[in-house]
Amino acid sequence: MRARAEIRNRLGVPVLNRRNSMAQLRQVPREIHKHIRARSYIGGSALGVSDGLVTNLAFLSGFAAIESGRISLIQVAGLASMLAGAISMFFSGVLAGRSEYELFQADKKREAGEIEQEPEEEKGELRAFYVAKGLTPEEAEKIVGRIASNKEKFLEDILMHELHVHQAKLSNPIKMGGVIGLSFLVGALIPLVPFLLLTTVTLALLGSALTSALFLFLVGAWKGRVVGRKPWRSGLETFLIGAAAASILYLIGGFL
Repeated sequence: MRARAEIRNRLGVPVLNRRNSMAQLRQVPREIHKHIRARSYIGGSALGVSDGLVTNLAFLSGFAAIESGRISLIQVAGLASMLAGAISMFFSGVLAGRSEYELFQADKKREAGEIEQEPEEEKGELRAFYVAKGLTPEEAEKIVGRIASNKEKFLEDILMHELHVHQAKLSNPIKMGGVIGLSFLVGALIPLVPFLLLTTVTLALLGSALTSALFLFLVGAWKGRVVGRKPWRSGLETFLIGAAAASILYLIGGFL
């Protein structure tokens, strides 16, 4: 206690005991950042669900207008449309992810060649970037000199700041295809369920429209919440798009 009092007298600052220190630490506000994890997979799943729902709802609406008396035929057609769409979306997701990876590798190879052949020009581009960010030319020169001493980091910085690409942002093609394909399957199943459970086309079409409208709004609201938009506005937007597509194909089917 005497030593603590001496320290307090010398510094002019009261010395807190351990219990008080811990209590104050608990009261210090901590900044917590919420990051959106797996951005590409969230976007892919939202795309798959909404696309599957709108596609199959529109298809079933148009087909119901043509085959208003045979619900069994509509059921088979809806299942076929759901499976075909899910398989197509899976391979589309795989091809898109693979193309993105190959494009990144091509950019990486080209920039690596430019670093070997024209290192000073690449350094100048990187210096211009840091100066544009607010650094002085001298500060930018020091930073670029330090980065350029490591060819791998130099190439990584060039790809990020010049082409705005990074290998860590690339999605696994198989996973991306699986996410999109499975999400499409789930979305396409929603408007089909009433046709599988109900016995008349009119009731099934009404049940499909109501169920799909609810899920369209919920999917849109979820997507809006994830990306920081107003959920009700994003949900309403998705609902209106789906309703418009289903209505247009129903009218086309009735005309045919």
